[in-house]
Amino acid sequence: MSDFCKIYAMDVERRESLLGLLELTSNDHKIAVILHSTLLDNNIERLVDDFYAYLLKHSEYIELLEPKLIPTLKQTQSNYLRSLGINFDTSQYFNYRLQVGLAHKRVGLTLSLYQCAYHELQRLMMNLIPDGFIQDGISGRDIAGFIHKITSLDMALAMETYHQARVTDIQEKLDNAHVHEEELNEQIITDPLTGLFTREYGVDKVNNHLSRDKVNKGLYLIMADIDYFKAVNDTYGHLAGDEVLRKTAELLKSAVRDFDTVCRFGGEEFLIVLFRTTEDIAMKVAERIRQFVKANVVRHEGLEINVTISQGIASADMESDSMQLLKKADTALYKAKQQGRDCVVMSGADVIRN
Repeated sequence: MSDFCKIYAMDVERRESLLGLLELTSNDHKIAVILHSTLLDNNIERLVDDFYAYLLKHSEYIELLEPKLIPTLKQTQSNYLRSLGINFDTSQYFNYRLQVGLAHKRVGLTLSLYQCAYHELQRLMMNLIPDGFIQDGISGRDIAGFIHKITSLDMALAMETYHQARVTDIQEKLDNAHVHEEELNEQIITDPLTGLFTREYGVDKVNNHLSRDKVNKGLYLIMADIDYFKAVNDTYGHLAGDEVLRKTAELLKSAVRDFDTVCRFGGEEFLIVLFRTTEDIAMKVAERIRQFVKANVVRHEGLEINVTISQGIASADMESDSMQLLKKADTALYKAKQQGRDCVVMSGADVIRN
C-alpha cells in the first residue's frame, strides 16, 4: 500500500492537530471498542444493505453505481465499517482513510453527494443505539458523540485526497489544453515543409520590433531566394525541390543567432530578421548563408544537386514601416539577381559579395 500520509503531508503533527480539532482523545478508544462489540459488528451486513438501499433510491447515485460492481462495493463498505474508529490515531488508520477518498473520486462522487452519503451512514449507526444504553460507564450519548466525531474524521481524510485528486485532474487538463494550444499555435506559425516560421510570423516580428523601438536601431532584413529553383523542379522533380527547400532552411537556421528569426516567405524565398545587429554583422551573416548554401550538395534518391542563393539586405530607420522595409530588401534582392545571382546586395549601396 502506498504511504498516503507521506504523499498528502499528513505527518504526526498534522494528524494530532486534526484529532484535536475533532476532540478525539485516548478515552475514545474504549468507546470504539464498545461500539463494535455491542452494536456495530453484529449489524454490519444490515447496515450496508440499508446504506445501499438509500443510495439506490436516488438517481444521482444510481448513475454512478454500476449494478455489477455493487457486491464488491458492499464488501468494501463492510471492511470499512469493521475498522471504523479502531486505532484511529495511528498512521495506518489515516493511510487507509486517505485511500478511501481516491476510490470515491474514481467512482465520480461529487462532494455534495459525498457529504449526503456520510450523513446517511451516521444516521444508520445512530439508529443502532437503544434507548437508555449504558455499557462499562459508556452511555448511548457517548456512543453517538463518538460516531459523529469518527465519521467526521473519516470524511475529512477522504475529502482531503478527493479534493487534491480533483485539483490534480483539473491541473492536468489545463496543462494538456495549454500544450494543445501551443501545438496549434506552433502549427499556425510554422511552415510544414521546412519547419521555419511562416511569412505572417516574420512580418509580425518586424512590426513588433518597429513599434517598440522608435529609433529602429539594429533591425536588418535579409530577403533570400534560391537561384534557378524552377529549373531544379523541372529537372529533378518536385520531391527533389522539396528536399532542396528543407536543406536550405537548415542551413539558414545554422547561419544565424538563436534570437534571430528565419521564415519561409513564399515558394523558394526566405526572410531573415536580424535583431540588435550592425550593417557589418548583417553582411557577414548573409555571406555566411551564401557560402553555406553554395558549399552544400543536396542529395536526394541518388541525385546530387548544387544550389546557390541570392540575398538583399535592408536596414530600418526612424521612418520605416514593415512594408517599406520588406520592399527595400526585395529591391536589393532583385539587384542581386541582376548582378548574376549567388551574391549579396545591401539596399542603397552597390555592395556585392560573391
